[in-house]
Order: sequence, then C-alpha cells, then structure tokens
Amino acid sequence: MALSDKEKDLVSQALQFYVQYAGAQLPPQAVQQLMTVAQGIIGKLDDIGESEGSPRQAPLGISEEWFENVCITCKKLLPGGRCEEKITVKFPGKCDPIIKYERNKPLSAETTAVT
Repeated sequence: MALSDKEKDLVSQALQFYVQYAGAQLPPQAVQQLMTVAQGIIGKLDDIGESEGSPRQAPLGISEEWFENVCITCKKLLPGGRCEEKITVKFPGKCDPIIKYERNKPLSAETTAVT
C-alpha cells in the first residue's frame, strides 16, 4: 500500500526536523552523511508500497489497449502501475510512446471500408 501525500509530507518534515536537531549534536561530517541518507529516503517515498512482485495495473486515464501494447514495455512505468513520465501524469495518453503507437496503429476494417 502506497503512502498518501500527507503521509509523505509528514515523513519528509520529520526527517528535516531530525537533521536539524542532529546538527546541534553531531559533527558536521556526520550531519552531512545523515542529510545524504535522509535525501535518499525522501526520494524513495513515492515508491513505498510498490515492489517488483506487485501486479502491474494500468495508470489512471490509460486504456487497456495502450497499457497492453505500450505501457508494459515502457521503462517509465513503475511496478505498482504508476507512470513516472511527467507528460502522462498531467495528460494521460499524451506521452510520446502512446502517440507513436496511435500513429502507427493499422487502420481497422471499419475505417478502410468507409474510405
């Protein structure tokens, strides 16, 4: 189960407070190491609850066709089904791989019969 935005903010604020508190108690080199670790933890907050073994699910706004033909092979899809492509997060289905797939998709029998 992934963390909510409020939970992520709370963990981030707690780590920042801890680093500030440790800054008054530890030597500068130890504080720098602690800051590096805290930044690594903050960077991983989005991935908590998503593991390699979890089933991949289509991100919101992505059709099953796009998911099966494009997203499954995309490197930007995280195991929990969240897409880290900035364009897709804002505009589902508007990323380059999906647009290229739609352009190269063979015309269906219905559209060829009409023309």
